[in-house]
Amino acid sequence: MFTLLRQENRKLMHYRVIQLFIPFIMIFQFIIAIYAAHYPQLLTPYDAFVNNDYGFIPILFLTITIGSTYLTNERQNGTLRALLYRSYSRTQVLVSKWLTILGLMIGLSGFSTLMSLGLKLSFFRRLPNYGTIWHTWGLNMLSTGLTLLFLMSVVLLLGTLFTSSTPAILTGIIGYFIVTIFNQLCFYLYAKVSWLKWNPLNMINLGEQIQTPQLQQLTRLNLSTLTIGYIAYLLLFLTLATYSFQTRNV
Repeated sequence: MFTLLRQENRKLMHYRVIQLFIPFIMIFQFIIAIYAAHYPQLLTPYDAFVNNDYGFIPILFLTITIGSTYLTNERQNGTLRALLYRSYSRTQVLVSKWLTILGLMIGLSGFSTLMSLGLKLSFFRRLPNYGTIWHTWGLNMLSTGLTLLFLMSVVLLLGTLFTSSTPAILTGIIGYFIVTIFNQLCFYLYAKVSWLKWNPLNMINLGEQIQTPQLQQLTRLNLSTLTIGYIAYLLLFLTLATYSFQTRNV
């Protein structure tokens, strides 16, 4: 298993898009920080910092793209079949790829966080504390991480269902926007139809509800129940992905 993980990490690091992404996210966050410094009436330095200079946005789209296409590309290239012909089970191959993508997500998020801290020290050293700036920043990072992790479980399931990379990417990205839009609309429905609150779209609000406990009035679930639902759906999507991969031809 450790050999597989080393191979997958080495393979992922040779992706051209990932090699270009590091300087891209540095430039992206630098531009956001400069914009906040020069146009605080449109984007305050406080909002820029507590949201990690919005570095989660490009990370989100990169991980959706990688997660959606990681299996489909290898299926098309024939490298996936070569792995399965060796002494590795399908579950081992799949889990190694998932852990590699998770490691990529954590690594990029950590890099983005360090970049945001560096920009704060460079441009916003005298940023008003408002008494809770570090607390808000930490909760924002937790909320973003939980949301991204949940979305990735869905994207990884999609990656096992498609044989072509293009529809996998499109479905993943379009699905994100649909989730974002309908999540807001669903709050109204939860008040009218109680059982709808158990749908997976509601569970994606876990991070937001940790950050803003008053959100319970909209989700109709307390934090403990929402956490259990979040974990249950996360495991469900990963189980379905495993079953899909086990039963499909490669």
